[in-house]
Amino acid sequence: MKVDIHTHTKKTKTGDSENRNISAEKFDEIIRATDVKILAITNHNFFDFEQYNNINNKVIDICQIWPGIELDILEDNRRVHLLVIVSPNKVSLFNEIVEQLLANKTPDSFTITIEETVKCFDKFDPIYVAHYHAKKPNLLDKDVEKLLSLVKNKRKVIKEASNSISAGIYISHGHNSIYGSDVQNWNDYPSISQTLPDLRLPVESFEQFCLLLEKDEATINTILKKKTREELELFPFHSNPFEKVLVSIFNDINILFGSKGTGKSDILHSISKHYNDLGFKNKVYESNAQTLDVSYDLKGNFFDANLSEFGIDECFQELKNIRNSSEKNVTSLSAYQRYFSIEQTNKISKELKIQNFKPLDEPTSFRNFEDISASLEKVQKFLHSVDSDKLLQEIIGSELYLELKDIIQKILLKLKAETEKRIVDLRSISLFNQIINVFVEEISKKTGQPQKPISTGFSQYASNRISIEKDLRKILLNIASSIKPVIEYVGNLGEKGTLYCQTNLVIQDGKFINSEYTPVKKKVTKNPQRNFASVLELITKHFYSNTLFEKITELKQVEGNENISALSDLLIFHRHFTLNGLKYTPSTGESSMILLQNELLEDKEIFIIDEPEKSLGNDYISNIIVPILKEKAQAGKKVIIATHDANIAVRTLPYNSIYREHDINGYYTYQGNPFSNNLICNENSKPELDWKGISMKTLEGGKAAFGERGRIYGNS
Repeated sequence: MKVDIHTHTKKTKTGDSENRNISAEKFDEIIRATDVKILAITNHNFFDFEQYNNINNKVIDICQIWPGIELDILEDNRRVHLLVIVSPNKVSLFNEIVEQLLANKTPDSFTITIEETVKCFDKFDPIYVAHYHAKKPNLLDKDVEKLLSLVKNKRKVIKEASNSISAGIYISHGHNSIYGSDVQNWNDYPSISQTLPDLRLPVESFEQFCLLLEKDEATINTILKKKTREELELFPFHSNPFEKVLVSIFNDINILFGSKGTGKSDILHSISKHYNDLGFKNKVYESNAQTLDVSYDLKGNFFDANLSEFGIDECFQELKNIRNSSEKNVTSLSAYQRYFSIEQTNKISKELKIQNFKPLDEPTSFRNFEDISASLEKVQKFLHSVDSDKLLQEIIGSELYLELKDIIQKILLKLKAETEKRIVDLRSISLFNQIINVFVEEISKKTGQPQKPISTGFSQYASNRISIEKDLRKILLNIASSIKPVIEYVGNLGEKGTLYCQTNLVIQDGKFINSEYTPVKKKVTKNPQRNFASVLELITKHFYSNTLFEKITELKQVEGNENISALSDLLIFHRHFTLNGLKYTPSTGESSMILLQNELLEDKEIFIIDEPEKSLGNDYISNIIVPILKEKAQAGKKVIIATHDANIAVRTLPYNSIYREHDINGYYTYQGNPFSNNLICNENSKPELDWKGISMKTLEGGKAAFGERGRIYGNS
């Protein structure tokens, strides 16, 4: 949940922007488009009670609205700004005090001292938010000290920073700090809101927020108990299998940190095994354990594809037909001469009329059957397309849609009936021709006379060549098919653009040469593919020459041709990454970014990650990874991370920090959180540690190193 402790809903001073004015209706529309759940209205030297109520009533179901005011403080003739924010339960009394203070004064002319401010408002037990350092016009350190000396509750004095970096520096040095939008233009608020502070603990009221400021342990524990907590008993170390490690795991962010060599990775693997044994599938994501090339199988070690997936015919039967084809001989004149030169003397054979029957035209009958079969297949595909096209159903309406299906079904019935008729005709003709052949052969055997030629053979000869041509034309037509590249989303590289994995597929036609392409099918290699396709093309020049079957023999003699039984065996591919439409090779860091991002975007209940910061820049961790981790936490996922990175270990504000320590006496496990700022030894054998101090020491190189960076960053 986002919190904004500094907003303006009215132009009250001369220098204010007109775009600060906003109606309750517009406010409601904008807030609902953000994740802001707590917002303080702090107009300059002014409080509009009616507007506050209107706004509060509009958004009460999604956002807490806290009443407040931004006062012009006058100290040593300096004007500085101090926010005073009170509980919504005290808004009426707060309004009365503000009205009394501003009586006969304008927001431009009004000023008040620190003493007067505390005297007027401290009875409301408010939160004081002082403009500080780079947040102008700012209170000086002596002004803040004066304020602290006068108020009842020093924990409720907060320094307002100008940005998140400055706020982090102040907090690291023991100060309460926060920053707000100080909105100038409400049209920009949806984008501004994304940069606002996150409250990791679900604050339900102004009073609860105040208790958190005081690090009230009972309040923190009450909120933490709303999360599911599991106690795990682990034995993670192979070197010492009897060493027990006790850890608590929340359905939120759990950070495991400590010096190198304290067994963090072993603990992660033990946690992973624990949940896998319970049936929750998970794995430990280890940075640099896998490359993006391997993850997306650029070499195609596990890649497979079939042309049928792209609507291209495999031509399995056609290739088989060509391989098995042989010449159909024309009946020679000598066969006729032998038969007619000898007088038939067998009386019985003379009376067998069947030997004089002419064979029926079987090739034509077969082509007729193929034609009707093709038509039937097309209509069946059309019906399937109509069935699966939901948009078509929506557009033409159910009545017309059912009428269309009924017509197609009727057409199918007629085509099926005609198909059955033609196949009966084909089978009948084939059987008739076989009977004639059998009788003619048997008569020749029984009488010892030459066999009567039953046909010239020209029809079979021509039909055979036509069939070969038809099969090969179909094969080459499908080989010429182009396949649209298969493009898969890989990840976002930020300002550079979106990374994709592109798989280019080509059917080898005998002419294609590109060393980057490799066969899809592992049983074939490049040369047999190219040679086989080349001979297929060569055969087309010999359909009606005496050398046709010599070329078909060449095809069958191509080395490795036995592994090519369908056109998918001629398929070659090249897989690579693209960025903005161009071929791109991601760097090691970019690969790590994508792999981690994809791991975190998986839909699962448990994420276990070991040192995700490896090869990643701090800006990517802060801007991309930390927000995703927070989203997972908000969704109630278990996120368990071993890290040496402060952005992850600290900025995620984990519900649970697990610290591993090693000294001369052994290893120790502590648990705690940034909210109570403590780490308690699970073995109860060591004193409690300061969460902030240990985090700074382990993750930032110590307070001195962090302080030096703080002095540099603090100038911003």
